[in-house]
Amino acid sequence: MTISILEKPSIVKLREKADRSLAELEKQILRDLEFLEYPAKSWLPKTEGPQGAHVYDVVVVGAGHCGVTAAFALLREKVTNILVIEKSPEGSEGPWQTYARMPDLRTRKNVTGNELGYPNLTFRAYYEAREGIEAYAQLQRISCDEWTCYLLWLRRFLKIPVQNDTELERISPQGKIFCLTTKHAGHPKQIYARRVVMTTGPLSMGGSNIPEEIRQTIPATHYISAYDEYDFSRLKNKRVVVVGAGASAFDNAGEAVENGAAHVDLIMRRPKIPPVSVIRWTDWSGFLQTYADLGDEQKWKLMHQVQRNAAPPTPRALKRVDGKSNFAIHFNSPIQSVRMVGDKVELTTGSGKIETDFIVLATGFSFDLKKSKPLTEIVGQIAVWRDKYQPPGGGSEKYLNSPYLGRNYEFVEKSPGQAPWLKHIYCYNQSSTLSMGPTGRVSGLKYGIKRLMVGICGGFMREDFEHHLASVTAYNANEFEGHPWVGEP
Repeated sequence: MTISILEKPSIVKLREKADRSLAELEKQILRDLEFLEYPAKSWLPKTEGPQGAHVYDVVVVGAGHCGVTAAFALLREKVTNILVIEKSPEGSEGPWQTYARMPDLRTRKNVTGNELGYPNLTFRAYYEAREGIEAYAQLQRISCDEWTCYLLWLRRFLKIPVQNDTELERISPQGKIFCLTTKHAGHPKQIYARRVVMTTGPLSMGGSNIPEEIRQTIPATHYISAYDEYDFSRLKNKRVVVVGAGASAFDNAGEAVENGAAHVDLIMRRPKIPPVSVIRWTDWSGFLQTYADLGDEQKWKLMHQVQRNAAPPTPRALKRVDGKSNFAIHFNSPIQSVRMVGDKVELTTGSGKIETDFIVLATGFSFDLKKSKPLTEIVGQIAVWRDKYQPPGGGSEKYLNSPYLGRNYEFVEKSPGQAPWLKHIYCYNQSSTLSMGPTGRVSGLKYGIKRLMVGICGGFMREDFEHHLASVTAYNANEFEGHPWVGEP
């Protein structure tokens, strides 16, 4: 039986210590939130669904760091009739306890974004309250367990309404609302919403890149994508090949080595590991705050440079494999052919043949909205980049197939006027990068979430204008009751 993440000993220990240590911090946060509460009025009219069904104003899909932060921002904007749905069990949201096979986040420890500008909600405040100021000073990187516990604490303390074990299967427009067909704990359930925000993972708008020759030649029992959940203890005493040059390749190689693989060969096309993480260049406010306002050609040129190589491994990821007797790295080794020899896989690469029991493909992911199950009914009406822009000399299929979004993360119609309701579905995940910049990363949240709120709240204001006009027309709160100088004009 698979152990729940919430029962993982390291997680239990961290959460128990937090429960004992955070009372004073939480008291101060409540005071901070109270100071900035004004205006506190809820402002959205109630909407009724079919046969009187409840209609949420916003349903957020995904309870990772983007989903939790988006929900927090909505609550601060007094959009309180919301729900976050998450397909994974509590504690398994996001990649940190599933396919992120790394001990630490690649993000720097002082990164901010989830706290929405409240200093006492930062990871630093949380860690110092629990471990002490000196301990934070000594901390090099945030571990995946630490990050998981921090997000779980944010969610609990901020009272984010999350419904786990709920997978979105279909989005269906019904007039001014959407019917969301979901599966909750294995049972079908319909949820109604005026707006949908998709803060889903990297595979949600496409899938893993699996080389066609491997897909057609090798049984599925002999390979996985780096994005698949898999118990690496099954690789003990087996020969393993990891394909890729980026951080994920080294994370998976390290995991296999540490789980007792007989031998791990990491193969890549490149002559060396790329030394530069170009995505780091984007961590400045001017870029993250204004990228979405650039023209299509400017976006294409910038993102072409930002994405010119995969994020390299961290120094700690290299140490997991460097010098290990059961590890070898092969540069200039693209796969030329692959075949089964008995129950083994034989790969012919640029540097020779390798026989292996199992392959881990750290070859990235692609965007293809037709593969997104929730979008099945509406995908033909959603514009992608190739519908709106053709780069000189062609360009990356991956990014030309990504959704072409409006200024506030909303889907755009492929044919104007045919699906006006599309602007009420917001896409806040990796597939939004070309349109909006890398604002799904923690460092970009403070900019992206603000823009998302402007879109959602502005749309509600325009749609509910007649309601608000009637409200102000009828407004008659007398602030001078009984004073002789005051009367109707």
